[in-house]
Amino acid sequence: MQSKLEINLREYKELIETIAKVEYQKLSVGHMVEYLELVNIGTQTLYNLFKDTDSSQFNNSYLSTAIKWAIRNEIRRRYKWYSYRNQPTAEDQEDLRAAVYKTILSIDEMAEAETPTQIKDSCKTPEEILEFVELKSEVVEAIKKLPQRERELIESKFFKDKKLKELSVEFNLSQSRVSRIIQAGLNKIKKELNG
Repeated sequence: MQSKLEINLREYKELIETIAKVEYQKLSVGHMVEYLELVNIGTQTLYNLFKDTDSSQFNNSYLSTAIKWAIRNEIRRRYKWYSYRNQPTAEDQEDLRAAVYKTILSIDEMAEAETPTQIKDSCKTPEEILEFVELKSEVVEAIKKLPQRERELIESKFFKDKKLKELSVEFNLSQSRVSRIIQAGLNKIKKELNG
């Protein structure tokens, strides 16, 4: 016979898997965690919440946020351990920088997707949401002002999620040259935003 807790957790299977999928797609450090591990983290999070409190006490927004932050805390913990264990190379630092820009630049694509998977985060205040929307608009406008090759490489890397190797072949440039052009474009975007 199944316990009440097992039944409750099964009711939230789809929610857990959706959040795990969204968070997994955002990760630039996929080599440190598997999708099923994220599902397990989400399941464990709800187990810990429900073992002492009735699940009806929590709404889906609260549960989504709890799962999301449990996953992010675990990734943060692993990344910290990993970076101590393996001194970060220039490539690791570039991957981290790319992940930051990708987060900002991919918002439009998510919103325009045919079946977007978006989990509303109720933790942000209206002012924070407005500030983020304005920042996104400024980033998009700054990209439009870039020279054509820089703009095309940045759009391919961040909007189309292409790797340096793919861009190198597509644009007939060395990977290091592609990386330098992208970095020059990102520096111009940063300067434009700070200007």
